[in-house]
Amino acid sequence: MMEFISTAVEFSKKYIGKAMKFWNGLDDDKKKLLAGCLVAAVSVIVIASIAYSMGRNRGRKYIYR
Repeated sequence: MMEFISTAVEFSKKYIGKAMKFWNGLDDDKKKLLAGCLVAAVSVIVIASIAYSMGRNRGRKYIYR
């Protein structure tokens, strides 16, 4: 079990290091643009999942009445 955890930690260190090199290589405008795109993408996913769940719940209420 400890070998699995050790391998997972080493794997994540490797890719987090690559991501940090990429992030630090960007200028401030590109960092703001990337952060804005990430926020927009997460917002769209959250809104879509809320709308989907509301639609499913509404459909169930009308079926059982």
